[in-house]
Amino acid sequence: MHSSGSYGPPTYPRRVCGLALTDVLARVEADAGKALEILKEYVRFPTISAHKRAQPETAAFVRRLLAESGFEAREYPTDGGPNVVFGQMIVDERKPTLLMYQHYDVQPVDPLDEWKRDPFDPTIEDGKFWGRGCADTKGNFIMQLLAVQAWQGVEGRPPVNLKFVVEGEEEVGSPHFGSFVQANQQILHADGATIEGGDHLHEGTPKIELGCKGILYVEMTSRTAKVDQHSSYAAIAPNPAWRLIHALMTLRDAKGRIKVPGWYKDARRPTARELRYLRASAFKADALKEFWGVSEFVGGGNDFEVLRRLIYSPTCTICGFVSGYIEQGTKTVNPAVAKAKIDFRLVPNMKQATQFAKLRDHLIAKGFGDIELSPAKEALEAAAISLSARVVKAAIKGSVDAYGREPEVWPWSAGASAHGFFNEVVGVPSISGPGVSYDGSNYHAPNEHFRMADFVGGSKHMAAMMARL
Repeated sequence: MHSSGSYGPPTYPRRVCGLALTDVLARVEADAGKALEILKEYVRFPTISAHKRAQPETAAFVRRLLAESGFEAREYPTDGGPNVVFGQMIVDERKPTLLMYQHYDVQPVDPLDEWKRDPFDPTIEDGKFWGRGCADTKGNFIMQLLAVQAWQGVEGRPPVNLKFVVEGEEEVGSPHFGSFVQANQQILHADGATIEGGDHLHEGTPKIELGCKGILYVEMTSRTAKVDQHSSYAAIAPNPAWRLIHALMTLRDAKGRIKVPGWYKDARRPTARELRYLRASAFKADALKEFWGVSEFVGGGNDFEVLRRLIYSPTCTICGFVSGYIEQGTKTVNPAVAKAKIDFRLVPNMKQATQFAKLRDHLIAKGFGDIELSPAKEALEAAAISLSARVVKAAIKGSVDAYGREPEVWPWSAGASAHGFFNEVVGVPSISGPGVSYDGSNYHAPNEHFRMADFVGGSKHMAAMMARL
């Protein structure tokens, strides 16, 4: 959603809430170079949670950075998972508290041969910072610390109480973070929260999101025999890949609509107010199409229609499919097993357990009860908050301070994140954005990066938002 209003060049108030915001924003810009050097250290940790790599040493690094910035910081162990890092800075019990959630883990780097630079040897080139995890979401943690340090440099302390919570398994669905949240709700209480970072549109418009989609990730397995057979027996032997393909074809049509009965029953619909904002959005579908190198989007349509589907449409995505022999050369085989990994994105009001039951019942009804379903331990439910929340108003005002204009405001992110833990479990309204990235940052893909201007803009926004909370 795009908030209406027209603004000229930024006119920062000399003092906001008795604090020198103008000087703080200037300090952010002056100190950005030093912060980026620290980010290089952070990105060099190959913290791939899917491979359980470098988690203890990265958690220790995060804790040290918080302590050096004046936070009371400690690591909390989880039962079977990596440590969660928590830090707090209480400047005045009478002032509001802002909680900032981050994660220190990153996605795998495959396919490695498509990277133009070493993913864990970060570089700054062409006005951009390159490296795995820099945009999602290590850069956001460093830019938030830069905002804190700018306040400390100008006023001696930030204008609000601050808390950081940084986990190490978001990229695999936060399977152990939920238990930490349940056990530590008291320390997580705040007046508002920011989740990870968020991003900017291609042409630079800052964007905030008031929630996120959820994710149901399922592995589907078809086994039709004890062992592989010579492919000459294919005239009489069942083929698991074909069987799995036939099952998958019952899930989604060519335009992306999910065919499972009742799939959309609980999905939250857009309000008239939300649709008015979407129609005024600065989102340009062609810019994203050109960046991805795709000829057309699923379903087609104008900018508004594409954006509406991106935000409000649940999805069913084949993330991977494997069966038989796929290496160099030939092997004539009729395989015994086929597997597919399926990613369902859920909009607010849709719950993982309910949707999984619908999926299972659908496959049984279609005659595919033999297909084994194994849900991943993803704990990221969909969640969203109201435009009237205090933290939303602070973010919008902070955007005017930092960018000279109101931000793009979307009801929720197309991706999954930790909003549900805070909105629904702890009762802290949370938002994302604008952060350090943009919609071409290639998070989860080769050549992840962010633009330097967005790093500085995101940090200025965070500094201003602290004054506006």
